[in-house]
Formats: sequence, C-alpha cells, structure tokens
Amino acid sequence: MNLKGILFDFNGTLFFDSYLHMEAFRRIYRSYGKPIPTDEFMIQKFFGRNNETIYLENFDSNASREEIVKFIDMKENAYRDLCLECPDDLRLVDGATELLDYIKENGIPFCLATGSDLENVKFYIKHLGIDRWFSEDNMVYTNGKFKGKPYPDIYQIAARKIGLDPSECLVFEDGTSGIRAANAAGAGAVTVVYESKFPSPLTEETDINGIYHDFKEWKNILADYGLLR
Repeated sequence: MNLKGILFDFNGTLFFDSYLHMEAFRRIYRSYGKPIPTDEFMIQKFFGRNNETIYLENFDSNASREEIVKFIDMKENAYRDLCLECPDDLRLVDGATELLDYIKENGIPFCLATGSDLENVKFYIKHLGIDRWFSEDNMVYTNGKFKGKPYPDIYQIAARKIGLDPSECLVFEDGTSGIRAANAAGAGAVTVVYESKFPSPLTEETDINGIYHDFKEWKNILADYGLLR
C-alpha cells in the first residue's frame, strides 16, 4: 500500500493525556451532582468527540448555547489545570518527535485533526511546542463549523488542507469515535496508537490496520505504507 500523507489525532495519540481528561470529567460530573461514568464508558463515548456533543448527549439534550459554553469552559479549564499539575507528563508520546521531524524534513504531507478547541491548541503550542510542526496550514481543530467525530468531516477537511484525498492518507487515532470518523472519511489506512494502561478503544464496528502503544516503531509503520523515503 502506497499512501501519500498522514493525518494525526492529538489527544491520546500524540499526547497521552487521557487520564487528565477523565479526571476533568469526573470533577465536572461531581459539580453537576451526577453519577461518575466508568473509564470504559468515557473512552468509548467521550474520546474523540467535542465537548458540545458530550454535553448534549450526556447532560442536557435541550441545553442553551450559554449552558453549553459554560460546560465547555469548566471542563477545559479543569483539564488545563490538571496538565500543569503534572509537568512530567507534558510531553509527546515516545517516538512522536522523531516521526514528526522525519516527515517534515522529507516533505511528506501531514495534518493535525484534533477535537480540541483553539484555546487548547494555544496551550499545546505554549507548553508542548507543537508549532515546531503544525500551523494553520496543516491543522484542523474544533471551531463549531463542522460536525465532530464520529462524523467524517474533520478528516475530510484535514486531507484537503494538504491537497490529498482521505484515501491517500494514513490516519493515527486512539478513540472509537475517531476511528469511525476516519473509516467514514475513507482513509487509506488507520493505525491505532493508545496508552496501554487504558482499555482498548476498538470495537467490531471499526476497521484498522495496526495497533501500537507509542511511536517507537515509526520507521516500520511508514515503510508499511510506502511513506519511508
């Protein structure tokens, strides 16, 4: 299989922050006086989806825009606070830096396709230095202008950003919703990268081409898809 470009999910894929998001959701559930969902539920139903969808599906399906914005601000502020409380974990997944350096240096088209909003993207630029690889030219984030995962929109937009069709792209994902989004977009291949200490995000309803728990094998992965120069 010879592909031409790469599309990356971010949270839980390039940056192992799943436990921070889950703790932020726990704090929010407590503040709303609701029973706290299991880790498995959050991994299957929350990861990859934007906060508006999560709120409408799990808190109030008839919420006003003001209520939705309040929830989003509370959750993401809690998440960013937790990130800063764990400075040793503010780093990309093992092998990711080497992979990103390689594809940038070798002119392989790539794009970030994250369910994070602009405030979190700015946070990642400041604390993780992702602007070393990503800019407005190769980044798609939640902005309220397209449907979030599991809809295919984000991967269709990301592929267009780098002048490719999704069928020409390798997608790196970690969540069920994101994998379904990549499948629905017609991605050429989907490789799952997720933290080994968490339950698998995979279900029978998803189509994948490989599973890893970091990016240490990035050369082999690229070679498998004709992307190693």
